Formats: sequence, C-alpha cells, structure tokens
Amino acid sequence: MRNPRTVLFDDGGQLLVTDTRTSDIHRLGETGDILSTTRLEGTIPYLAGLRGDTTWVFSPSDGSMHRLVALRPDRVTMLDLDTGNERALRWAIRTDSGYVSKILDDDGGNRIVWYDDEGVARGRISLPGPSWRYAGMLRNGRAGTISLSGFLPFLYEASPAGLDSTRLAGFDSPMLARSLQFERGTVEQPPLLSGSAALAGDWLFVLNMRPGWLHVDVFDAEGRLAYILTQPDPSFSKEYYPTDIAVKEGQPGEFHLAVTLTEPAPGVERYVWTMPPRVDE
Repeated sequence: MRNPRTVLFDDGGQLLVTDTRTSDIHRLGETGDILSTTRLEGTIPYLAGLRGDTTWVFSPSDGSMHRLVALRPDRVTMLDLDTGNERALRWAIRTDSGYVSKILDDDGGNRIVWYDDEGVARGRISLPGPSWRYAGMLRNGRAGTISLSGFLPFLYEASPAGLDSTRLAGFDSPMLARSLQFERGTVEQPPLLSGSAALAGDWLFVLNMRPGWLHVDVFDAEGRLAYILTQPDPSFSKEYYPTDIAVKEGQPGEFHLAVTLTEPAPGVERYVWTMPPRVDE
C-alpha cells in the first residue's frame, strides 16, 4: 500500500481498505494478507458503505459513486455536487434510501445534500459559519447521518430538517490550546484533533490524534467520555499518523478495531479490546 485512507469491516470480519494513491480497494484476511485487489482507475477511492457483498466507493474528485458486487465494478452513479470550486472538500456515503454528501465551499456555501438512488438531489441544509468547523467524514448513525468534525470536539446529527450538535464531553488533547489560538486569530491554521470516528453498538470510537501513538476515545450515546484506549506499550514516534478507524462488535463486550496508517509505514493495525465494567455500574 502507498496511501491507505479508509477502512471497513465486512460481515465476515475481513477488512476492506482503499488506497487513494493507487486507486485500489484491498480485501485483507485476519492475518493481514491481501486476499484480493480491485483497481478503480482514475478515482480517489473512499469507502462509502457496505451491505452484504455490495460495497460503495466514493471518488470526491468527480462526484462518482461506484457500486461493487463481490468487489467487482457493477454501476457508477454521478452525484450532483453543484460546485465548480476544485478546492471544495467533499464527502459522501450510502444510506438505506440513497446517498448523502457534505460539501465544504466557503465561496459557494457549505451544505449537506440528500440524493435518491439515481444521484438526484432531493433535499439540502446549509452549514452556518466557516467550513473548517465541519471538516470530517460522514457516518451512518442510529437515527440518521452523523457529520464528524476533525478540528473541534463536536459531532453533528444531520437530517433534512436541520442540524443538531453534540459536544464530546471529556475530550482532551494537547492541541486544544492551539485551537483556541486559532479561534483568537493568533495562528493561521487549526490543528487536527480527530482523524476519524466509528460507531459500534452504543459507542462512538474517536481517533484522537496524538504525536507518537494510537489514542482512541470511547464515548457513550450522550457524548460523554467513558474509556481511553492506547496501543500496548506506546512509545513516542512523531512519524506516527493514523488516517481512519473501523470498529466491529464481536462477543458481548468485545470490540475489534482496525486503523489505517500512512506513517511510519503504510498499512493497517488491528486490535481486540474487551470492555471492562463501568465504575458507575
């Protein structure tokens, strides 16, 4: 792999990983072996959904949504992203009824758009304020679409009726001070606090960006910090850079985690975590 960017567990516990540098979608076995590879030439592939043997892959460069059956290309749907700004940020996922995209374009307007199966826009909401507040991946939540924020400890629940925000209570990062400096205008760029997040059971697993090691915060359904996970024997390595996280629930109280990395070497790390009893229980 050269730039593994998104990762998902399939129903059998194997992993799907997209490489945005090579346009490949890899299927990995439990031991890490690449079992098969599908190349979508000319795309920048992001995993957008998985149901049974059907996978959806979004390419933000042209707004194309690719449906693969058993990892074989089956159909391409073009989403009407309605933007001519090449610098606009775009994410999209598959839902039960169609597709959802998030488009961040400070000039043309920041918005979330809902589409039918043919890629025709059927509804949209505006995202008030600057685009950096909403930069982050989309996820299918229990009650609708979850919009992640990489630069603030918030997540947003989006529906055609509007947008609700949830503060991630207890989130901590050594970069929060720099975030405050950015809001006050004393630094030019906000720091990335969270690279990705995944929902599993009643829990939200947030990839908390730390210089040196894997750090995952686990929040309950109310957005309250419940657990902090780190890799075994963490050690400082400033080149450590995770890009995405996937979580799959196994036996009761057991969770399988997969994290894609671009540094120190492109690849995937897998972990198993058994949830201990809560102190308040």
